[in-house]
Amino acid sequence: MPIDMTYIRHTFLSLLLLVNFLCLQAQPSPGYYNKAVGKKQGELKTALHVIINPHAAIEYYSSSTYFRSTDWHPKTDSYPNGYFWDMYSNNKTTSWSGLNREHNMPKSWFGIASGEENSEPIGTDLHNLYPSERNANSAKSNYALGIVGANPSFTNGVVKVGKSAYPGYSGTVFEPANEYKGDFARCYMYMVTCYEDYATRWTSTGTSSMLGNNTYPTFKPYAINLLMEWHRNDPVSSKEINRNNAVHEIQKNRNPFIDFPVLAEYIWGEYQDEKWDGTNREVGNFYVSYKQSEQKLFINAADPAEASFIIFNTTGIRIQAGKPDASGFIDVSSLPKGLYVAVIYTKGKRHAEKFLHGESYNW
Repeated sequence: MPIDMTYIRHTFLSLLLLVNFLCLQAQPSPGYYNKAVGKKQGELKTALHVIINPHAAIEYYSSSTYFRSTDWHPKTDSYPNGYFWDMYSNNKTTSWSGLNREHNMPKSWFGIASGEENSEPIGTDLHNLYPSERNANSAKSNYALGIVGANPSFTNGVVKVGKSAYPGYSGTVFEPANEYKGDFARCYMYMVTCYEDYATRWTSTGTSSMLGNNTYPTFKPYAINLLMEWHRNDPVSSKEINRNNAVHEIQKNRNPFIDFPVLAEYIWGEYQDEKWDGTNREVGNFYVSYKQSEQKLFINAADPAEASFIIFNTTGIRIQAGKPDASGFIDVSSLPKGLYVAVIYTKGKRHAEKFLHGESYNW
């Protein structure tokens, strides 16, 4: 699998932005998801709908004010006061000028026209509203998500619009950057779950390519494959966790696919035949652990010899790269004591983990 350095930088910076570097986990209140435990597939999706659908509706044109809580990038040397975090471009704007309020899942898909956003809570849901550079917003239109082939009709170096190159759909699609594909996937999963009662209302060209008029599975087969790939390959970042918590403070509801990414597997993926036990179970038993006594990392995977890795220090500098041995071990004994991030690729999966080398600590 080719190594995407843009994604690596995003992953590393996301880890550094945690208030507690060693605790990358969202914080739903105790018992918030209790009614979904013990359910699977469509029954699980419906149980989540009942939990997350009730929420406080905001006023649409106030969303840019809320974005200063939900989508404000922490300060950097160049931007000591931070800036709007735009997933649609590389722009770093400190004022609202040049930005739009963008529905990640297009509002036309649920039958709301421009100027009618406040007519229903689905039109103002902050879990689906993001700041966006205007040209990218316009180019995105109401197209389905997908992989753009050669000769895109629009690109700004971050997002693309063009003919689909993904099996199962040949129309025009919108493709976000690799570092945000998981964000988009989890947003769409949230929308078809929170607004399951809109199933008979899904409309427009974009919707007909991704969604069916049913409560389950809702996504068409190609869309399930695409979104699950993006969900697995771009794991939940601290950006999403912090945003989920911030939106919860405003709307009083959460995106369950950020709190418990494994829920997607019980609804559309590997664990459809099993009932959710309320935990964030690892998919496919793929994990990485640090063996302090041996000064080695261990990759638990179906075929660790097929994996590759990159290790970064706390300043984002690449320190070590290569492949583990046949047993899944990576020798890190030559590294100075300190905190590192290891990014592992194997069998279409990607995993980023931190480890404290030279100390008796194992996460």
